[in-house]
Amino acid sequence: MPAPQEEFSYLIAVENIDASLLPANARTPGTDEFRDAVTRLIEKDYANFGGYVRIVVGNANVQVYWRLDPNAPDPIEVVVGKLKKGDFDEAVRLLEYLRLQQPDDVNVLYNLGMALSDMGRLPEAEKHLRHALEIAPTHTNTVVALGVALTRQGRNADAVAVLRVAVQQEPANPWAQRNLGACLLRIGQFQEAEKCLRRAVELNPTDQQAVVGLAQALEANGKTAEADALYIKTIEMDTRSTAADVAREARSKLAQSSFRGKAVAGFRPDAVMYLLGAMKKFGPMSRAEVQKITFEIGVMGQRGLDTNDSAEKYRLQSLPGQYSGLHMVCMMYVGFKIIAPDQSIGFDLSKEFEAAKALFDGPEGKGPA
Repeated sequence: MPAPQEEFSYLIAVENIDASLLPANARTPGTDEFRDAVTRLIEKDYANFGGYVRIVVGNANVQVYWRLDPNAPDPIEVVVGKLKKGDFDEAVRLLEYLRLQQPDDVNVLYNLGMALSDMGRLPEAEKHLRHALEIAPTHTNTVVALGVALTRQGRNADAVAVLRVAVQQEPANPWAQRNLGACLLRIGQFQEAEKCLRRAVELNPTDQQAVVGLAQALEANGKTAEADALYIKTIEMDTRSTAADVAREARSKLAQSSFRGKAVAGFRPDAVMYLLGAMKKFGPMSRAEVQKITFEIGVMGQRGLDTNDSAEKYRLQSLPGQYSGLHMVCMMYVGFKIIAPDQSIGFDLSKEFEAAKALFDGPEGKGPA
């Protein structure tokens, strides 16, 4: 960044001023209202940086003069703080000011490219990131950011080529390994993807995205037991994240596949018996009692219920006894059929449910569920 007291001067074309940031009555260039509003906007933005700013608004351009306060925080630190808080629009506007002052500042170009990429303004992001790499080709974080921007554009082959460069430059960079692995996974190169994602997790075990990515690669390579363990770990790391949602869905599919693999004549007799038992158990209960039990199982299911283990290792506060994972899922399935019949629990027991209901409604049953 500039040395203390160094003054910068640059031009902004009037046509590049975002009129939506100005009052409705001050959006016509050349008017006093426009000049006053633009001056106030830029002065307000520069208040984030401190120092001295002077703005001259002409008919075609806005001339900005700025002198940094040596006692103020580094402008990049100010911008990064705004990005961390999610203030992307303001942060990008401030970065554009800094870019106009120092068009070849790699940190400015990198942060601007990253912010624009996160906002979905991908061609602009790519332009600034490539400019940064023309100046500093070994700035690995910028290489990774470019790879991410290319991935977000669906240009996976280009992204892989760029991310390989990042890994070659800095093999111990977890973001390079993670993003290369994710991109390789996307294009079906599962073995190399597993290698990269395993390395990413080794380098940064707390990276939830890397953990779920490795689980996906392991599953793609047929290592379902190890994959399932990592899906569970992903959920435990942060139950409310997008990665946890991905892990829950993947676990559900794995469980469903294993469940169906043990079917006899098209359905699972053990599940039929569990469902029938739940119908009998819930029949005399009030709707509120059924809802309490069902929701408690649902909350436990957010962390994953092992439907492949027959051990009765689960307990409920709302119902006595110990239950296997499949038994719990069957009770939840029946519960939702009572309290919210149109809602899916993400585990298909429809065939078993119909078989259980036929038994329940038959001469040995106790009436409709």
